[in-house]
Amino acid sequence: MTAHAATVHVRWGDVDLAGIAFYPRFYEWYDLGSEALFASLGLAWPETFPKYDIVGVPIVESGSTFSSPVRYGDVLTIRSAVAWVKTTTFRMEHTISVDERLCATGFEVRAWVARPTTPGGPLSTKPIPDEVVRKLKGGAA
Repeated sequence: MTAHAATVHVRWGDVDLAGIAFYPRFYEWYDLGSEALFASLGLAWPETFPKYDIVGVPIVESGSTFSSPVRYGDVLTIRSAVAWVKTTTFRMEHTISVDERLCATGFEVRAWVARPTTPGGPLSTKPIPDEVVRKLKGGAA
């Protein structure tokens, strides 16, 4: 499957008074990793969502394990990979590390969600296009 790495500098606003990253920031970093992976495949979200007439790829399930603190001033490496792709959903897996020190692992299951047919209408999934599936699985489109 496809993988990508991105780096982030931990800012003062990311940490609490003890100088340790507040846990919701990890979910923001996982999201950043997913978006960066898509962009690396030529599927930048600002262009991909309208092209395929979807509202986006919202998270329908997520989780994280925190193993070592992240502190103000750290430079993080976010490694993101596509674990699997199904008809309407896919799973992203992430690791966050500082140098060689693993700080967190997490996952997101995301859905390919169609635009409602009427304003304010219900959201529903739709099949992920074959060319997108091929890219997510590491093949050419």
